[in-house]
Amino acid sequence: MKNPIYQKTYQVSINNVNINKRLGLFGMLGYLQDIATVHGEEAGFGIEDMIKDQSFWVLVRQKLRMERFPHWNEVIEIKTWSRAPEGMYAFREFEIFLNGEKIGDCSTVWMILDGVTRKVKKPDFPMERINPRTDYHLDYIAHKVEVRDNFEKVNTITVRNSDLDLNMHVNNTKYSQWILDSIPIELHKTAKLNEFEINFMAETHLGDEIDIYRARNDEGELNHDIVYKGVRLSDGKTCFLANLLAD
Repeated sequence: MKNPIYQKTYQVSINNVNINKRLGLFGMLGYLQDIATVHGEEAGFGIEDMIKDQSFWVLVRQKLRMERFPHWNEVIEIKTWSRAPEGMYAFREFEIFLNGEKIGDCSTVWMILDGVTRKVKKPDFPMERINPRTDYHLDYIAHKVEVRDNFEKVNTITVRNSDLDLNMHVNNTKYSQWILDSIPIELHKTAKLNEFEINFMAETHLGDEIDIYRARNDEGELNHDIVYKGVRLSDGKTCFLANLLAD
């Protein structure tokens, strides 16, 4: 059977580094999206394959843990694989390495939607086609972000042309960019991101206005355990919830 692990290297480019000369969250999520897409294409679950089946993948939950983010020009290796589906959910995991040392990992949870009815479809592909990894899994799965009751509005964004992907949907990585743009620059300079977890709860479209809300835990301003949510102005629907943990 074909090796279930797919791997690819990335040299951290200048357009993906942040003000600290390190790969930023948005860039990291972009690399993960790229390798997942390439592996999916190779395994027969790519965009065109799903279109033929009148269906498409939807990322439901994602959790990234990082020991450190690499510097500009450093080369990282990312490994990814599928886990066996459970019920209506499919799972993909990642590990990130720098000079042979693991510096991060990521868990993602997916669903399949019918392209016509928009109803959830069970990922009941033959197991030999899914080719799940069975010898090892991450010690966690991305779960639901806990809702807090002390949200305050910190930003409003409008979905732009550049936020859209080739399916005319907002690219999953763009939600992280909206959050980053809602964080004071002082925290970008001083805080070290350890975990990023996000739940995607509703599609957003070109022209949508999204209010961004922030809720800290009880330790207040100096504590970097913060939940963000995006609420669509037109219908009040929560589009995403995200939790950031930082030092």
